[in-house]
Amino acid sequence: MLSDKLMLAEAKHACVHWQALREHSQVELAHKLQAKGFDDSIIPLVLDCLAEEGLQSDGRFLESLVRKRYMRGHGIAGIRQELGQHGISGEGLSQCLAEYDWDELLEKVHRKKFGATLPTTPEEYASRFRFLSQRGFEQDKIHAFMRRLRRSED
Repeated sequence: MLSDKLMLAEAKHACVHWQALREHSQVELAHKLQAKGFDDSIIPLVLDCLAEEGLQSDGRFLESLVRKRYMRGHGIAGIRQELGQHGISGEGLSQCLAEYDWDELLEKVHRKKFGATLPTTPEEYASRFRFLSQRGFEQDKIHAFMRRLRRSED
């Protein structure tokens, strides 16, 4: 019994340390605890305790990650995929993503990399499309942006 309490305290201490460095999702903390060799039976107890005490919140993690990725010029599709790997989805995710102007970010990222000019060849168009897609922007948004850019040049 004492060793269970000690293990629980050690696991909680490890999580608090990780949380002090940056926000983590519950899924991420569970993986870290498993990797450190903590028993699978205490991991849910530790995570519940942290959530109840306000030391861990998937909502805070969501907001933090979206803000960081947005500021670094990453698109919505890539962010959704990354959050899915952390076990984050649903209405809270949609609400958080709706707070940002993804079309404006797409234009800003394109302008920073390529300037305000149009692609002159199909290869250049494909290269720009590939770059924006790899940054996590949705394909239909990229096509729409390129059409708007072409119209503004006319």
